[in-house]
Amino acid sequence: MRQVEGWRRPLGLAGVVALAGLGVFAVLALGAALGLWAAGFEGAVAREHLSPGPGAWLGTDALGRDLLARTIQGARVSLAVGGGAALGLVAIGGVLGAFAGLRGGWIDRLLAGLCDALAAIPPVVTLLGAALLLRPGLATAIAAIALTQWHGVFRSVRAEAQRMRSADHDRAARAMGAGTWHRVRWHLLPRLRPLLVTSLVLCFVYAVKVEAVLAYFGASAQTLPSWGRLLAETGSELARGIWWPTAAASVPLALLVLCAQVLADRLGEGEPRG
Repeated sequence: MRQVEGWRRPLGLAGVVALAGLGVFAVLALGAALGLWAAGFEGAVAREHLSPGPGAWLGTDALGRDLLARTIQGARVSLAVGGGAALGLVAIGGVLGAFAGLRGGWIDRLLAGLCDALAAIPPVVTLLGAALLLRPGLATAIAAIALTQWHGVFRSVRAEAQRMRSADHDRAARAMGAGTWHRVRWHLLPRLRPLLVTSLVLCFVYAVKVEAVLAYFGASAQTLPSWGRLLAETGSELARGIWWPTAAASVPLALLVLCAQVLADRLGEGEPRG
């Protein structure tokens, strides 16, 4: 109990601002999903490549579509993929890491070997390979990230489970007949809660950036203009001095990642020591 209470420290000004920033993105994404704003993101609203100004505050793209509406719609994709993939990463890596660390023996060696083999393959190869096996879309991006990038969480949880397995209280629990899941629920999970919360935010940051890469290669949402897809469509226009389509995708992407990263740093500072 002391560990959990010691971990709950104030986020500070930077953490509060970062949390508020994430809240703004969430409100924009929810409003776009409900059709409250940014509904006309598919149709042309003015001439092509109109610079930012009244009527098109972020300008228009090569087809005359409003970049502000498309950018807000892109927040839906990043938040959905970031949140879904982060939950999947933490769930898969946490469960496998806890099981390997607490059981030990051949199960531990097998799962650790699988983790090492997966980590040895370049992430782009595993991500695009998984995406090719599935139909492009939001579910594809979430599954590709969660199923191939859980090894970092696995290693952290496994190390903590191995430390707990050698502790006297865990030996006593095993001597009294406690099963693996009982030890996870009542002994390991309270110790891992700060780590898992921080890992969840960090995995969200990672997943948002990876989704942009997948969208760049056409493996993410097909009906919604994700930020990675916008970058893929507008990157070649920079050479002609048309900078606003790239800025409309890259600036919110950077701000979302920055807010989540600052929040993760503040949560990490609050973790108990020792």
